[in-house]
Amino acid sequence: MKKLRIIAGLAVLAIALIGFHFDTAIGTLCALCPVGFLQISVASGSVPWALLPGVLIVLLIVFALGRAFCSWLCPSSLLKNVFGGHTPRGLTGRTGERCEVPEKGCRSVVESGESYPDVTDAESLAPAATEETAASRASRACGSCSSGGSSIASQALVLGVLLIASFIVKFPVFCLICPIGLVFGTLWAFNRVFVLLEPGWELVVFPLMLVAELFLFKRWCSAICPLGFFFTLMAKARTKLGFGLRPQANCSTCISREGCTTCSTVCGENIDVASADRLGLEPCTMCRDCVENCPTKSITVSAKK
Repeated sequence: MKKLRIIAGLAVLAIALIGFHFDTAIGTLCALCPVGFLQISVASGSVPWALLPGVLIVLLIVFALGRAFCSWLCPSSLLKNVFGGHTPRGLTGRTGERCEVPEKGCRSVVESGESYPDVTDAESLAPAATEETAASRASRACGSCSSGGSSIASQALVLGVLLIASFIVKFPVFCLICPIGLVFGTLWAFNRVFVLLEPGWELVVFPLMLVAELFLFKRWCSAICPLGFFFTLMAKARTKLGFGLRPQANCSTCISREGCTTCSTVCGENIDVASADRLGLEPCTMCRDCVENCPTKSITVSAKK
């Protein structure tokens, strides 16, 4: 799946380069960005109605497909797919820590003669009583120590600060530090060097800022990026309505009860599909790494309620 995501990301950059050539807004994706739309509105004191259709289309796509933009189309994720970004991974996941996962969904202990529970109804299943030691529970822990909860509060705070700053300085501040904008800025800097033969400081500063945001501050995308605030709102609407695609585990073949934590280990959002309910799946970016790496091929992506 990583190769497919890289191809998709390169296609976005190709479209952007065409946009650069014809001097259109699509060259930076700014015509589709909800954060940019709000920043321009507060900075200029007027609503850029011409940008609204593109923004609404993006939000509708996110509502239908979830946060697939983040893993498949975002230029920032392209860099992570090429150079890394899930490290440290391994058996203990991204953080190198272990913790106990909820005993629900496919991780529920099923008594003899009972049918396996559906992971989508995991929120209604009570944990079964088991005689386990602390060590055995730890051995079945997810590597992320995360239930898959969103960081919408921190993203909302960042968005609020950016809007206030944009209002004060009369300029869309986030555009100066946005990783997506920095990717396109770097392309523009390369264009100046190799096409226009006009080297500038941007060729050094923009890549350094990208490295700092995406690889040093590993929580940028999940906890800081204000664009994620809008995507999370769409995800919550999907959850409320029971709508849209999501990864789901087939409990009849899932071996999570035997200690497997592959889905949470490979997931860039720290989601344990075997135990996650709809709320826990909200941060899912549809990267399909869990589907590809599941040892028993028990995970599929469907719209089943």
